[in-house]
Formats: sequence, C-alpha cells, structure tokens
Amino acid sequence: MEETIFKQGDVVILNSGGQPMTIDKFAWNPLKKESYLDLVECVWFIGKKLQRETLKTSTLILKT
Repeated sequence: MEETIFKQGDVVILNSGGQPMTIDKFAWNPLKKESYLDLVECVWFIGKKLQRETLKTSTLILKT
C-alpha cells in the first residue's frame, strides 16, 4: 500500500479548490482490519452544520 503525506488534524482542500476541511481519521478497512492509507474521513462546517465525507487522498492537497 502507498505512503500518505497526510495525518489526522491536517487542514486540506480538494485539488479543485473549495471549503477547507480537517482530516478526522483514516477510513477503516474491515476486511483487513486496518486503516486504508489512501482514504480519509474529512469534516468541515457549512454554517453550524457539521459535514463529513470520505475522500481519496489523491483528490486532496494541504491547505497553506
């Protein structure tokens, strides 16, 4: 499996831009009983509503 440059708590955005998101955790692979290295669960707010989505790390860049 590939290495990742991301870690829990990193602030990222989509390669195409958009809302800053925080990496909450790496997605869990129940078949292998380990975390995926290329899928992360991101969280962000729209107003006061918490949003959550699982995204491929290849679609994200670190927010500077």
